[in-house]
Amino acid sequence: MEIRLARDIQTDSIVDGEGIRTVIWTQGCIHNCKGCHNPDTHSFTDGFLVDIENIKEIQIGDTVIPL
Repeated sequence: MEIRLARDIQTDSIVDGEGIRTVIWTQGCIHNCKGCHNPDTHSFTDGFLVDIENIKEIQIGDTVIPL
């Protein structure tokens, strides 16, 4: 199974919640919220497809494994 991503997986976000987080930027949104910080993620056809098996392997314990 595949998922459409808007960007590469970010493993060091400090603005998307408390502490250091890994962020998976998915592509496609119907909400169109006023003031959205990521309007480039709204399209359902942009971005790129990734097999979800690869995403599950990104972080194992303290080790980050790149796609």
